Amino acid sequence: MTDMIAFTGSQRVGRQIGAFAAPTIKRVGLELGGKGPQVVFADADLDAAADQVTSSIFGNQGQTCIAGSRLIVEKSVAKQFVDRLARIAARVTVGDPLNPETNVGALINKTQIEKVEGYVEAGRQAGAEMVIGGGRVGNGGLFYTPTIFTGVKPDMSIVRDEIFGPVLAVQTFETRDEAIAMANDTIYGLSGMVWSRDINNALQTIRGIRAGRCWVNGTREGLVEMPIGGYKQSGQGRELGHKGFEEYSEYKNIYVNLGVSEPWAPARN
Repeated sequence: MTDMIAFTGSQRVGRQIGAFAAPTIKRVGLELGGKGPQVVFADADLDAAADQVTSSIFGNQGQTCIAGSRLIVEKSVAKQFVDRLARIAARVTVGDPLNPETNVGALINKTQIEKVEGYVEAGRQAGAEMVIGGGRVGNGGLFYTPTIFTGVKPDMSIVRDEIFGPVLAVQTFETRDEAIAMANDTIYGLSGMVWSRDINNALQTIRGIRAGRCWVNGTREGLVEMPIGGYKQSGQGRELGHKGFEEYSEYKNIYVNLGVSEPWAPARN
């Protein structure tokens, strides 16, 4: 008999597993999709932020659940920051993953690259402005160029859906509250990143973002002692750390009486 199901993958499959487990009230641990926001304030170290923002979304071809696929950047520095991102994206080497010089390898299969192409085309059709990328590399293989969109709207599929590819959607904000609202405007809540030299501002912002795995002035660091998992439709339960053991544990209380119990009232007669 299976006592528990632990699954990491898509939201669609996670829903199906939850439905299969429901009739027997089976325990389920799920780590599902994400649409991670990367909030960049004007006072951030923009060079360091640009390096990490591009690494987060383009690393592993964007095929990571914690990829920062939504950039939410303060309006006063948005143009210069996107220019930085575009310069980095233009220098990315896409190709053979076994080549040490390669930065971005192949997408997982034909279906996935076609999915990415579909989302990119949907972004174009919806009126988003493509800054760089937007096409395959070469005539063969499953290689796709790092792609950046600006001028996006909250209801566009490139903003709302997990693409699982090297595609970044850029939004702008003017106040911290606006940035937090944008970050939380999603069904997902797996990851979130905030960049600011003002640590109080950064912490107030990250506290407001409803996501289970967060960074301040970083994107990838982690320790096995720290539990990871998602809010909202990004899953349930936690992996790693003490909380990770609890997910796979059943607790039992056992009372051992070493003396003579007081008889129950009817037993005295």
